[in-house]
Amino acid sequence: MSVYSVNRLLAFLLCTSLLLITYGFPGTAEGAETLPQKNQTIVFTTIFPSNLSSFSKMSVIYTEALSRMGFGFKLISQPGERAMIDANNGIVDGEAARISNIDKKKYANLIMVPYPIVTVKDGAYATDHSIKINGWESLAGKPYKVGLLKGIKSVEQKLLLYVDKMNIITLSDLEQCFKMLQAKRIDLFIVGTQVEDSTFMESGAYDDVKLVGIVETKVLYPWLHKRHENLVRRLTDTLKTMKSEGQL
Repeated sequence: MSVYSVNRLLAFLLCTSLLLITYGFPGTAEGAETLPQKNQTIVFTTIFPSNLSSFSKMSVIYTEALSRMGFGFKLISQPGERAMIDANNGIVDGEAARISNIDKKKYANLIMVPYPIVTVKDGAYATDHSIKINGWESLAGKPYKVGLLKGIKSVEQKLLLYVDKMNIITLSDLEQCFKMLQAKRIDLFIVGTQVEDSTFMESGAYDDVKLVGIVETKVLYPWLHKRHENLVRRLTDTLKTMKSEGQL
């Protein structure tokens, strides 16, 4: 081996050594740290559209809670199914608000934080105000064409128990649902009543869309990706403290 080659080899070994000292050896605690670090931003996803006051309120609550735990926080809005998939796959750190009985096999990587973050009511909306709905059972045997937002599994599962599958129309977003109602292509749209805080409802363009009944009240919980299992108890305790202080 020439002197030139030896010098190149020594230079390579020196650089490699400096990198290992600086960033840690693979497989060690320093080189393979997976626990969230202080000042890290925790990202939650939610099906709540960003133009709802519910979205803003949840963002404020989680920002305060995670700040107390030493983290930053960001809330992003996504379609129902995509939100759960991204949370389960670890693309984001968790889901902000879902029912307790999600499909545990399908979303096996998610751990529920056992403290309710919000209670919501699923309402039936229509332009025909003569329609009266009181619970899921009131849909049974009726010829209504019913719309629901894609990815809201809890609503979809209940609808299939009381409404013929051929009469269930899956829609991609809120505005499409309102337009379908006004065009008489669906009779009812099932969605959380927090939709009334949306810019769509406040704009006046859909004043003929009215709440004609409540089908269900449900409690929603935070869910964390399993890599953050060590944060479950801490977030639970922090939310309890905030509740005792009147901040929830």
